Amino acid sequence: MTRSIKLKSRYYRWFPADSHLGYAEEIISIDTAETAFVLVDVYLPDKKNMEAVDAEKTQLSNKEYELKYDIAVNCIAPALQMARKINLPIIYVTNSTPKIAMGNSEFAKKLVQAQGFIIEDEFREDITDPLEYLQGEEKQICFMESLKPRSSDIYIRKHVYSGFYGTRLEVVLQNLHVTNIIFVGFRIDACLGSTMLDALYRNFKVILLRDCTLACELPEELEEMKFTKRMLLWFETLVGVTVDSKDFIGACKSDK
Repeated sequence: MTRSIKLKSRYYRWFPADSHLGYAEEIISIDTAETAFVLVDVYLPDKKNMEAVDAEKTQLSNKEYELKYDIAVNCIAPALQMARKINLPIIYVTNSTPKIAMGNSEFAKKLVQAQGFIIEDEFREDITDPLEYLQGEEKQICFMESLKPRSSDIYIRKHVYSGFYGTRLEVVLQNLHVTNIIFVGFRIDACLGSTMLDALYRNFKVILLRDCTLACELPEELEEMKFTKRMLLWFETLVGVTVDSKDFIGACKSDK
């Protein structure tokens, strides 16, 4: 059933130059028939499975895993559950290893240089079509129970930061007649951020649930989430608006 949701959104006014007006709030109304809920790279093993998962496979420190797990369980999962309840299209956008000679790309070389892993090894799955994708042991692509994709969801496999580059994402959104995208996921400074920026370029209204993401934090800044906060400011200035996940859930529960 089509309905209108009123969301308390936030953005940042980067003017005048010597004294910014700063944050502002605006109530926006979105039509559920024109809105999709998009999750970018939300894979993460459950805590109960962590003992069986080599720490190196997750590419996360213990502290970073704990913070990411907290965001996934307490913010992303409840928002996803509500999006399902109001029948928003659920779209997963996730890293993958298509057979396109990724190892020869500058993107893959940069990941080796800066993050120390080989993309064609890290993002393999054992359920993909072997004619199209490199199959193998699942190292990073592991979903906790509350965030597992369902057969009714749409699953887009990407191969660079942006979920739009060389994928079917834009076609899916066009076929669904989507004009508004609610985003959650990781990382706001990499895959999530690139996908949201490309969504803006394609004239979608971009809405980020601001407590449902994390940036690539330096170890000494992780506790305060300094870079995440700075990237949220970047997003609220240049890309779209943010909404707290609890406000999103509350708005979905309220009457039309």
